[in-house]
Amino acid sequence: MLYDEITIDKSVDSESAHEFLMEATKLASSSELEDIGLRMQKKSALFQAVLQPSAIADLNEEKLKALFKYMFFLRRKLSILLQNNTMESIRNEIANLLYGDQDLDVRYNRFTSTISGLNEILSVSLASELLFFTHPEKYWLMNNWIWDPKTKGGSLSLILQNDYEIKGETAGDIYKSIGEAMLMVTQAGQREGFSRIASGLYGTHVFLACVYAVYMFTVFKIKLSKEFNRILPELPELARRVLGVQKMEI
Repeated sequence: MLYDEITIDKSVDSESAHEFLMEATKLASSSELEDIGLRMQKKSALFQAVLQPSAIADLNEEKLKALFKYMFFLRRKLSILLQNNTMESIRNEIANLLYGDQDLDVRYNRFTSTISGLNEILSVSLASELLFFTHPEKYWLMNNWIWDPKTKGGSLSLILQNDYEIKGETAGDIYKSIGEAMLMVTQAGQREGFSRIASGLYGTHVFLACVYAVYMFTVFKIKLSKEFNRILPELPELARRVLGVQKMEI
């Protein structure tokens, strides 16, 4: 992984992490959580098949649609992307993002600033989905439910110590900073057990999705009506949805 020199420190609030996992296991069985990890691996296999270097030249609207189907925040945005970008430019930018020679932050910033039609939140999310599910051993997701640069909220904020700072002036800088936090959570989670739900970064992302779901349940059950709470999906479904694997059969 990019930040393999980082060692475990006290930046991860392990007590909070265990509390979130304990609450999650009250709302989902171990087999349901393991299933999410398996779905993520299958999603990754799809991305790797479509986006391997030798296949990107053949990327067309149909294949792109197959990928967007499994990106929760983006699946309804494909038509906007295609209206504002040619397939040639999309192929070129994806190839550069995934396999370019420049530093990660440079490639990330180029992609998010060059792809047209999507707002900053969506372009940042798209870039991270492409990176993580094509190279799950190297990269990570950066969606608002994981970290929201504007509010400083998201799953990571709930399990990092208050004095830990995710920072950066550009989307690429922030993405790299999130990567540092992700590695610390992964290392602490593997050591202490709260991210062993699935292997490697899959387990970390399933755990963070559970953190998000538990937080959502807590907030909505307090603030919203009983009628609205009835339409909230159960934790396994909510976690599958934000990870884009709800419809991924295994």
